[in-house]
Amino acid sequence: MTWSGAAVIEPGRLIYGGRLGAAHGHSHAAVQIAVASDGQVLFTDATGCSAHSRSGIIPSGMVHAVDAGSATGIMIYLDPMSTHGRRAEGLVDPSVKHDVSAWCAATRNLPEHLALFVDLSAAADAIIARLMGPEAVDTEHVSTHPAVASAIELIPDLLSGPVRLTDVAAAVHLSADRLGRLFARDVGLSFPAYVRWARLVHAMDVARTGGTITDAAHAAGFSDSSHANRAFHEMFGVAPIDVHRSVRVV
Repeated sequence: MTWSGAAVIEPGRLIYGGRLGAAHGHSHAAVQIAVASDGQVLFTDATGCSAHSRSGIIPSGMVHAVDAGSATGIMIYLDPMSTHGRRAEGLVDPSVKHDVSAWCAATRNLPEHLALFVDLSAAADAIIARLMGPEAVDTEHVSTHPAVASAIELIPDLLSGPVRLTDVAAAVHLSADRLGRLFARDVGLSFPAYVRWARLVHAMDVARTGGTITDAAHAAGFSDSSHANRAFHEMFGVAPIDVHRSVRVV
């Protein structure tokens, strides 16, 4: 079954909702939370061991495959350097984090019939609150320093080339060290991690609005379309053309 649905990308996280489909064996930096609203997902780890479960957390860097058949639900990809990413990964027993059974056990606190809202951000917040406690959502939404807000506004215009912390810090009249610390505090990500997310956002947006994969790669600062293809495969376990055809970015 193919993926078909909608996605929203926010600082530190990508949220997909719709038909969950299948993805071949892959690994990525993101910490992934998968929740089926109907049916189950077949999770497979690097050793080939598999388990059916309605939900699971896949730690950063773990080789995995998923096959949800005809099930629908939500996938939340969290940057491992973000507050939520670190807390989600901490729910998986570190002594067996390569084991598919540990991924499924990590979401045992989710209720059997968790409502998945039409609003993907609200759905992700609800899942995070049930897994980590309601304070996890509240503490993530902190006020943003004006310099961080200004830097975030500047970054999209720089993505076609190198995005250097020193250059952006100078533009917002702060030292690089100071801006880096503020990013970590207010966004929950390091500056380079935020730029990586911004590149993915921009590449998906260019493809969504009719650009070719090559157009998207160059616009987002990837060296070529092969680099962009690798980034998408590593992140999602599917080709970017599949995302282009069947996933609506909102």
